[in-house]
Amino acid sequence: MNKKNISVLGGGSWGTVLAYLASLNGNYVSLWMRDEELVKTINKTNINQRYLPNLNLGSRLEATSNINEIVNADTIIFCIPSDAFREVSELASKYIKESSHLVTATKGVEKEGFSLMSKILEEYYPSNPIGILSGPNLAEEIAAHHLSGTVIASKDTTLRSSVIKDFSTDFFKVYENDDPYGVEMGGALKNIYAIACGIADGLDSGENTIGMIMTRGLGEMGRLAADLGANPQTFLGLAGVGDLITTCASPLSRNHQFGKYIGKGLSVDEAKQKIGQTIEGLKTLKVVKNIADNHQIEMPIVDSLYKIIYKGSNLNGSIQNVLGQDMVKDVEFIK
Repeated sequence: MNKKNISVLGGGSWGTVLAYLASLNGNYVSLWMRDEELVKTINKTNINQRYLPNLNLGSRLEATSNINEIVNADTIIFCIPSDAFREVSELASKYIKESSHLVTATKGVEKEGFSLMSKILEEYYPSNPIGILSGPNLAEEIAAHHLSGTVIASKDTTLRSSVIKDFSTDFFKVYENDDPYGVEMGGALKNIYAIACGIADGLDSGENTIGMIMTRGLGEMGRLAADLGANPQTFLGLAGVGDLITTCASPLSRNHQFGKYIGKGLSVDEAKQKIGQTIEGLKTLKVVKNIADNHQIEMPIVDSLYKIIYKGSNLNGSIQNVLGQDMVKDVEFIK
């Protein structure tokens, strides 16, 4: 077995479990984070007590707060919240060699425009192969060795093959896709509809309603994808439908939890405080609303959610206020 040097930037639950998966395949793995006390705890106990307290990370994984240790990495996984993604990308740029494979596993957008995380990597690393890792991936379930799958998307076939080899296990399957834009877009957009489904859950609206929100949400995602140049058919895979179902239906999803608190009557600030971690869907909602308005794309759920979250519109205990004025057609075939 050819062991590789793999670095994961970001010590949250997703970054930690990805580092763990890479270590299971015999690779040398470093897990970078800013918190020096957490670094010491992980290296002493082999456990990330803050995010995955029930997962023993083993001895092949080493935590570090020194980002210069990525200098010899063959593959670098970025698991940084979108708000800090550009800052960390710039910080790491001093140490990353041009031959390193760079993969973003962050599902979000920048506040300005519809800049996905891969675009930020392209700005700082124009010569490096870049990929997107996305799918229905709840870190807690993967840590418990529940069967899960994800997608590595890139135009670089060598990068795709390398990630499949380095991260696949008997309980974690990695599939490949050559539409990185569509895969990354699906991962970002589904968070909006997870909030909507969470609200429905909080209002005790029932499974029929949640199924309708998912399906109508998928239609909105497809319309936006077609307008922005992605392939809407990509949304039929794990990074689209798969991730949408998991995030919208699972109480483990932060976006779903946030929406549920809103449905139960909490204010936006109270719900944020309850979650205590980044809620990527909130920022994505604001960005997508702006694009939909500018491009005249019909996205009723986005429009209604925006009014509830950012304009203070009252739910009045009705899920209809989340669905908004929906279109009449059931299925649209985008040519």
